[in-house]
Amino acid sequence: MGVDAWGNELDESGSGYSGLFAIRKSLDGEQSAEFVDKMQFIGIKIAGEGFLLSIDYINEIIMLPNITYVPNSAKYIEGVVNLRGTILPVVNLRKMMGMPKGDPTAATRIIICKEENLNLRVGLLVDNITFVISLLPDDVDTSSPPSAASGHEMLNGVSKHGSSVSGVLDLQRILAIAADGKALSTDEDGASSDHAA
Repeated sequence: MGVDAWGNELDESGSGYSGLFAIRKSLDGEQSAEFVDKMQFIGIKIAGEGFLLSIDYINEIIMLPNITYVPNSAKYIEGVVNLRGTILPVVNLRKMMGMPKGDPTAATRIIICKEENLNLRVGLLVDNITFVISLLPDDVDTSSPPSAASGHEMLNGVSKHGSSVSGVLDLQRILAIAADGKALSTDEDGASSDHAA
């Protein structure tokens, strides 16, 4: 065996090094194809129900700030928030999905989303963020018929990963509905409030 400039033994018949510095397999691994088509989602809770939301449209997640009420807005528009100088409408997913009214908690979050085609940026009010998960296309069943559950029209699939089943929210549909709302105003004359239901 030879020795390199640093005094490490070279294995002339293998990868070049022996012992601690020996490389036994490709640095790229042998499972790369498994990760190519994976989609990433965050888990959220709405009225105690678990859903998945694709991260493709998500810009950031923020704590619950003061929300300014906007008169004559659509019922699912909670109000507007000032995010670093930009006025954004806040969509209450509980209201949009016809779920029971609830009060904000320390876990309540606003997910800032953007849809390039609609040129729309909104905040989605959710009860909690639970986890981040990567799924293969086969883990999401988009052929399942919608159920009679509240907000089923907001789903574009069902995750069947492992033993748990979660509805996958159709963010494009949610944002399209929000874009049709007449409350996407940047007017801040309404009264400031912290309510989130």
